[in-house]
Amino acid sequence: MKNGLPAFRIFLNLMSLPFCLPNLAVGATADPLAVAAVVRKADADWAAAAGTASVGNWMSFYAADAIVLLPNEQLASGQEPVRRAVSRLLALTHLSIAWHPIDASVARSGDLAFLVEAYELRFDDSRGAPVSDRGRRLEIWRRQIDGSWKCFVDNRNLDAPVTAESAAALAQPETPAAAAAGPAPAADSGPPAPVHVAATKYGDLPTNYQEAIRKYFLEHLKHPQTVQYREITQPEQGYTTELTGGLLMREKRNYGWTVKVTINAMDSHDHYVGFKSYTFLFRGERIVDARFPLPGDEMN
Repeated sequence: MKNGLPAFRIFLNLMSLPFCLPNLAVGATADPLAVAAVVRKADADWAAAAGTASVGNWMSFYAADAIVLLPNEQLASGQEPVRRAVSRLLALTHLSIAWHPIDASVARSGDLAFLVEAYELRFDDSRGAPVSDRGRRLEIWRRQIDGSWKCFVDNRNLDAPVTAESAAALAQPETPAAAAAGPAPAADSGPPAPVHVAATKYGDLPTNYQEAIRKYFLEHLKHPQTVQYREITQPEQGYTTELTGGLLMREKRNYGWTVKVTINAMDSHDHYVGFKSYTFLFRGERIVDARFPLPGDEMN
């Protein structure tokens, strides 16, 4: 933990920078396209290594002083705290991780690179129920003395609704006593809210949500006639989030009724992309937000 405090100060300094980084100029000694390509390649290798569930492979992409915020974990800095956080993540049952870059920028010196990415995390919770978390990820990479690139800031923020049970599954395993007591109450629930309070916070319960969702896919899929429905869940009170502010990515919650839809459809190459889950947020009969899995070229 010797490097923990300086690392945390560096993290706070980075959080004060603007989130949009495309205007970072690169000096004459560095080719921004070449640097971005190298970092993207390293990030792609990392994504491939994530499938091995090897803590050592994952850690090899971090700098020695990395500052890491993994899903539902506390901020970690220093090799051992980071390794423990990675170990807990990779130990999740039936874990599947995928990510891809949305934007890449390179600092003027050519020694720092910034990747903003979309990621998806899937695993089984302590009761064996599948959980799917999606969000945005910020990576800051630094050129090492030997010329290689290592990630020294790895910050994530969920942008899909997550239940209290899902969040708790990452924090600790379920004990027999907890199982006997039944599911824990939702983090935001407390005593049962009066009907008029729930209606104010979440809006009216939608009744024609299936028709609205089918119409949505009819208008937005490239081949809507190929859509295959596996599941449309009943509406549940929930929320989606918006990321605002700087690199700290403050979270703003939008409350409503969430419906999870699992479909398969053809992409622009006439290939089925496989079953994926989409989350819709309703207020009354209106879709006010939609959160998608990683793109497979099936949407317009």
